[in-house]
Amino acid sequence: MSVRPPDILFNTYPVLEAPASGEAISVYQPPSIVAKNFSFFVTVGSINTNVIVALNGSIDGTNWSKLIGNTTLTANGTTHYNSANHPVKYIQPIFVSESGGTAATVLFSIAASN
Repeated sequence: MSVRPPDILFNTYPVLEAPASGEAISVYQPPSIVAKNFSFFVTVGSINTNVIVALNGSIDGTNWSKLIGNTTLTANGTTHYNSANHPVKYIQPIFVSESGGTAATVLFSIAASN
């Protein structure tokens, strides 16, 4: 009996404690995952005023564009966003900035599927 490869890729990044880019990961893993649909979960803690986050996508790993544009979050907790029908080879979460202090933490989790 053969085991069917997964159709979805999950990744949770290390917590970011300052604005930075998360590691770029490949979401192109043929034959099973040729991702074009993304769920982007952002968990913020210790927020002061706000944080801005984004999700970038790339076809070549060098040139990046926003799959989910700069989004301002003003409260602690988990929020999710979806992007559909945008095939890319790589994705990268971005903790763009924070206002009102330097205590915020940001945890990104991503699901990518066909």
